[in-house]
Amino acid sequence: MFAVLLAGAAGVAGLAPPAATAATAGVPSPTVTLPTGDRVTVGTTPDGRDTFEVRPAADKGMARALVHLRLGGRDYEVPGTALPYLGRGLDLSLFDIKALLAGAKAPVDTATFGAALARQFKEDSARGRFGGQGLFANGVRYALPGAPKRPAAQPRSVMRTVSLDATDIAGKPADTGIAFLYNTDDGNTLAPDENFNYFFGGTAKFSVPDGNYSALGVFWTTDADGNPTELRFSAQPEFTVKADRGVRVDAKRASSKLTWVTPRPALLDDTGFLFRRAAKTGPALLVDFDAGPGVPISVSPTSTPVRTGALQTYPYSRLVSPPGPGTPYEYVLQKASIGVIPQQRYVITAKDVAAVDATYFSEYSSLGMRQRSGMFTFEDVNGRAGHPIQLPRKQTEYVSAAPDLGWFGGFAKYTLPGSGWAGGQREPFHTYQGGSSVTEDWNRFPLHPAGEVALLPLNDGRAYTLPGATRAGDLLRFSITPFSDNQPGHTGYGFSGESRDTITGSYRFTQDGTTLAEGTPLGAGAAAFDTEVAPGPSTLGLTIDAGRTGPMYHQSTASHTEWTWQSQHVEGVTLPPTLYCARGDGGPDRNCAVEPLLTLGYAVGGLRPDGSTVSGPQSLDLTVGHLQQSTGSPVTAATVQYSTDGTTWQDAAVTARGDGVFHAGFSATTEAFRGTDVSLRVTAADAAGATIAETITAAYHVYVS
Repeated sequence: MFAVLLAGAAGVAGLAPPAATAATAGVPSPTVTLPTGDRVTVGTTPDGRDTFEVRPAADKGMARALVHLRLGGRDYEVPGTALPYLGRGLDLSLFDIKALLAGAKAPVDTATFGAALARQFKEDSARGRFGGQGLFANGVRYALPGAPKRPAAQPRSVMRTVSLDATDIAGKPADTGIAFLYNTDDGNTLAPDENFNYFFGGTAKFSVPDGNYSALGVFWTTDADGNPTELRFSAQPEFTVKADRGVRVDAKRASSKLTWVTPRPALLDDTGFLFRRAAKTGPALLVDFDAGPGVPISVSPTSTPVRTGALQTYPYSRLVSPPGPGTPYEYVLQKASIGVIPQQRYVITAKDVAAVDATYFSEYSSLGMRQRSGMFTFEDVNGRAGHPIQLPRKQTEYVSAAPDLGWFGGFAKYTLPGSGWAGGQREPFHTYQGGSSVTEDWNRFPLHPAGEVALLPLNDGRAYTLPGATRAGDLLRFSITPFSDNQPGHTGYGFSGESRDTITGSYRFTQDGTTLAEGTPLGAGAAAFDTEVAPGPSTLGLTIDAGRTGPMYHQSTASHTEWTWQSQHVEGVTLPPTLYCARGDGGPDRNCAVEPLLTLGYAVGGLRPDGSTVSGPQSLDLTVGHLQQSTGSPVTAATVQYSTDGTTWQDAAVTARGDGVFHAGFSATTEAFRGTDVSLRVTAADAAGATIAETITAAYHVYVS
């Protein structure tokens, strides 16, 4: 799951790109392994908050279901098989992301414990009661080293007993499911492990001080193999505690089944439900249950808006087209509600979604991964698991659109156990407009270095984007990512690779021909560094070389890019809210200017999803621009050369079409059965003397028609 750099109260969890700063941009974020083998990669936003990428260890069953809990301001990623054992064998600390990140080691073999827990879950589901046997016999408790046992209560005020009473989905006193209780006056009233308890004999008991509270019961059923078959959320969003009392959260109260009515027939694939309850002060309670493929979800509707704090909920689902001929399609849907929990039947019309014409390019057939997370402005954290996608692929994606709903995510060309996602692209935070049609090309060749591009309005500020090159006074900062595609906003995986790959690369920065910085950022996402320069007007130069070969790469295997531009001391310039220069002590530092480096965008005519065209006449539309928000001069010239052997270069006929767009025509022919590669060499310049020269090896392929 990817994440994005967000502003204000909105953080994210998901498939996370490395969090970029001037000093550390491109350095892979640290990864921790949960006791169950699930891997979580952690990044840090410019204002100091964390982001998460989660890769489930299991691909099906309750072990694949993921529950993100935010309790007491800390984040816990809990597989569904662990949920019923929290507090009765499994300590919550085992799933504390920050604790694991700080170096705490799980007291189990992470390669095998997940499967053992799944077997235990299956056995206990069959007997209808969890804990006390097998892995948890004789009172065995698993916790991170040093994690304290829950201390005896030492109340500083009168404590009341609140009994959350419930029958389960079968109508019997609940011995399964989990209960949450939250103080809506102050989110710090209860410790994280005091916010939840398990049902036993139809009751989950809590000891709390007087105040306003919210309760939630979460129930599920499974089949004989331990796969989830139903999920229910039964909420009592607001009630007052002044004495001992009982509150009913029966599963049968969750009577409204999540239903999407879509314009085209679609089958439910992945689905989940998010419940967020915020207090007047202190951290919110978040229960985000990603139930996995095809699991029906029902919730308890309410009609009276909460008066204390805030209540936000939403379902999220991915639905796919039925098997058959034609271009496949999918719906990626979510619909937020504030204050109340509505009936869960949603009729989707064309104005509710954007229609995305999506193509996923790959020169090899492979099983890739696509992750797309939608985040509302009220959220603290967010993330969705990715789903497999057969490559190459073309499909239509109908995506929920709303002004307060931002999307982020990414795409992997393939995945390998333990090595994460490989060979893909990341996308920044962006929104869609209902009723619109857009085109998104992923990994469209040729791949080449690029800086980040903000897709939100520059005055939006809900997420931060780091430009590729900035200057503050006489400090230059760079973050440019090789192997990026030609979709504005996409950045590739840069100098990172897996064990079978050969990754090469370097950068060199000069001022008036004198080298000031150089390095080999292997293993990093980007060529990222900062350096001081002399203050006077000068010619700056940057060269980036990148190479990537391996069993999954044949096209765009290397690039050599040189930039030159004029620059001088910068003072009194502030970037708009969506951009930033670096992290600062009090939040993002925006006191800098974007340097006017030239940018290139390639569009090879007739390029098929496998990265090839037909042998013969070729066309290339080249778009020359400048880094976003820089003060660039008009583009004056461009040249294109091509080679079918990598050593002999020929000129293409280039025609200027205005606004930095140039059309190149040439002929690339082959009689070889396997075809041949076309390499490209491009130059461009602007009126202020800025230049770019780029060579891409094996940029794309041609086959005999």
